[in-house]
Amino acid sequence: MNLQKNLNPALSLPVMPLPSGELDRLGFWQFADEAKEATEALADRRMAVIAELPVDALRQVCTQYRFFTIDYISDLSLLVAKLPFGGLRSLLGRILHEELGEGAADKAHPAIYDRFLASIGVTPEARERCLPANRAILSGLTSEMSRRGPAFGVGLRGMGGECLCQTYLSVLFEHLRKHPWIRANDASIDWEFWTIHTGEQDIIHGELTRQAIDDYIREDPDALPELAQGYERSITAWNHFWQNIFEASVSRASEVR
Repeated sequence: MNLQKNLNPALSLPVMPLPSGELDRLGFWQFADEAKEATEALADRRMAVIAELPVDALRQVCTQYRFFTIDYISDLSLLVAKLPFGGLRSLLGRILHEELGEGAADKAHPAIYDRFLASIGVTPEARERCLPANRAILSGLTSEMSRRGPAFGVGLRGMGGECLCQTYLSVLFEHLRKHPWIRANDASIDWEFWTIHTGEQDIIHGELTRQAIDDYIREDPDALPELAQGYERSITAWNHFWQNIFEASVSRASEVR
């Protein structure tokens, strides 16, 4: 199987521009749902190569996601600080508390993810190697979070982090479990992170976040344009993030072969 051939132009980024003209609440959710469906379809096609990757390339793919989990927490804390008191701030504050381990450092989600990486053979040195292109993406998102208002941040990290991220993770988990090395070593792998983020808890988070954001829009309709811009930016950044990962991993795997 030619891995490079598997990463073809058909897997390029979906074009999901915001609808032209004035955007209302229902129109926004229609756009959001269509964007999520397009991203899920792209993720499924893109992730199909995972089962064929050499184990070192598989480890690289998994390692790169680590940097999103770390920056997401920092950006979410900034968003919580920017939001006015209300349902959305309280909900995202609760999610942030859970991400940080609810007061226990060893239960913070990046720490749990690091235990997964260790269990599949990623060394402490290797887990610190972020792709420069993805470091630039993550730094850019943090910079935008700092500069822009809370509504933009809700779209960027509220919807983008809590809703869109779960879509990719579920698809990644499905294809990860098909890899021959993963199947052979299943019993020794620490699956705690995936149990949290591809199970009922994360689905509920997504539903609660959507409802809280809908309430936020109802309470402040003027926030909708910036929120939509933030979500559109998140879609683009998230898909570029994964495209960079797969281009680097597939290229590396092809060179090894």
